[in-house]
Amino acid sequence: GDDSDSENDWADKSSEEEDIDDTEEDIRTANVIAAETVTCLVIDRDSFKHLIGGLEEVSSKGCEDAEVKARYEAENSFFSNLNLVDFNIIDTLGVGGFGRVELVQLKSDEVKTFAMKILKKRHIVDTRQQEHIRSEKLIMQEAHSDFIVRSVRCVPVKNVSYFKEVIVTSFSRGSFEDSTTRFYTACVVEAFAYLHSKGIIYRDLKPENLILDHKGYAKLVDFGFAKKIEFGKKTWTFCGTPEYVAPEIILNKGHDISADYWSLGILMFELLTGSPPFSGPDPMKTYNIILRGIDMIEFPKKITKNAANLIKKLCRWFEGFNWEGLRKGTLTPPIIPNVISPMDTSNFDNFPEDKEEPPPDDNSGWDNDF
Repeated sequence: GDDSDSENDWADKSSEEEDIDDTEEDIRTANVIAAETVTCLVIDRDSFKHLIGGLEEVSSKGCEDAEVKARYEAENSFFSNLNLVDFNIIDTLGVGGFGRVELVQLKSDEVKTFAMKILKKRHIVDTRQQEHIRSEKLIMQEAHSDFIVRSVRCVPVKNVSYFKEVIVTSFSRGSFEDSTTRFYTACVVEAFAYLHSKGIIYRDLKPENLILDHKGYAKLVDFGFAKKIEFGKKTWTFCGTPEYVAPEIILNKGHDISADYWSLGILMFELLTGSPPFSGPDPMKTYNIILRGIDMIEFPKKITKNAANLIKKLCRWFEGFNWEGLRKGTLTPPIIPNVISPMDTSNFDNFPEDKEEPPPDDNSGWDNDF
């Protein structure tokens, strides 16, 4: 793919006409001088408002964003004064290639619990993942969306680095009804809309990277593959879970936010059926199946026609969906987790205690600014 912006073939427009506001009858004048022959395209007021809303709506959205940002900034000032000694470890929530995730409790306020992600610095350096970890930390700290789990504090110590994240409930794999799948997909759409507006592509959508808060709303976690790119540009890093990788990533053609929407269709298929549409005995065979295209996949009868059309074309499945209720948290989720207390870990798998010896210290200094 070519990263260069295509040349804009629209010239400056010229008009000395008065624009009369039919609602308030305000008369406004504007002059634009054109250097050469131009084509003038006109859109009527109703069509304009239908596409992007009126000024009042745009203004109110800006206020909502400012309120969310202010709330997160206030929380950040609180978390910035906390350190490891301020927490008790309650239980293990998950393990991965770089370390573990522990449920921790704030000693001074025992009803406040968090997920503490513990990363082995030496392993990160040995596998050359420093920039991925740095990017993950920055993106999650700056995320001001209720559909994204964010990092509230990072603490580098001798052998490991700690991320602290607000704790929620694990998202179980399974086969869901159409309306349930629509709700969770809508949560992902909101998260993607926020990320993409910031020029960030996610690149690792899958059920394991969705978790539920205590109300039942889904949030995105794990931003190890997320990347900020310039608008209109592409990136060429090969990454992602094999079953969810978009064809343009496999073909090394360069990819952008469209790769996230490919994976959104794959997620919908898996939520509706219990398994992704493309699957092989090994990654290479999976990639070959993906390259044959979604039209080569036989859709089970339980997938409704509208859902199947969206999976194939990302079209009109959300018609009539209550987006405002989703954003405000007033829409009733299809599944509300049974969480007895902030220390309840019954919704997570059980993991053995970590008995490994501490890794050798890493003194390269790559995380000094954490």
